[in-house]
Amino acid sequence: MTPFFRKIRQRMLKENRFTRYTIYAIGEIVLVVIGILIALQINNWNEDQKLEIKTQNYYKQLLEDLNKDRTFAEHTIIKFELQRKAYQDYLNKFKTYQFTIKSMYKDLLNLNPESYALNFNTSTIESLQNSGEIVIIPPLLRNKLLDLKRMQQKITLDESLDNRGKTGVTERLSMLIGSMSLEERLGNQKELKELFNMGKNNTDIILGIEAVQDWMDFSEKKSIRLLKDLLKEIENVEELIRKELK
Repeated sequence: MTPFFRKIRQRMLKENRFTRYTIYAIGEIVLVVIGILIALQINNWNEDQKLEIKTQNYYKQLLEDLNKDRTFAEHTIIKFELQRKAYQDYLNKFKTYQFTIKSMYKDLLNLNPESYALNFNTSTIESLQNSGEIVIIPPLLRNKLLDLKRMQQKITLDESLDNRGKTGVTERLSMLIGSMSLEERLGNQKELKELFNMGKNNTDIILGIEAVQDWMDFSEKKSIRLLKDLLKEIENVEELIRKELK
């Protein structure tokens, strides 16, 4: 083989070897890129799975809160309705027979004057808001949850303000009556009973208890209406959550 052809052959071998190396290097780069993309995809999938698990746990917690709120609202409505019925029964007696001071006083004392604070379970929605993770909840459900929280806050505030007003009347009344059980305790204490002259304040006490019960009648009727609206809203929100729950 002549030197000329030998050089050509050596050049071709070098060029062929370089081409193979280039193809191999490109193949290595492609494999590395594919590996990185696969790793990123797997990482994104894992993050999505973690987020989905967290979201599903939030849904379950929200349903637990709503279930407690529904039970509380239902029981409160029943309690308030029973108290309103008792008060209405008292009012109806004025239509049937002549009341005496003594019978009015006794019937009024039998009515429950106790106030009840209305509180709801908002820990999960507040946790979502405070952490900024409220954004993982779909917009429609998110807005419904926030509307529900505002409704709960309004009910709580209204009842609190009403109770505060009723408390002012009750405090003044307590100075006249002492305690609801004082007259009964004085039953066997003739001297003390005469000393206190319990009957002298009966008309003022009756007016005071009437004022308390009238205040409660207004407040609890309003709360019953608001709580019934709340139950409907809870049902709507629960339905939306169940559609998202897997």
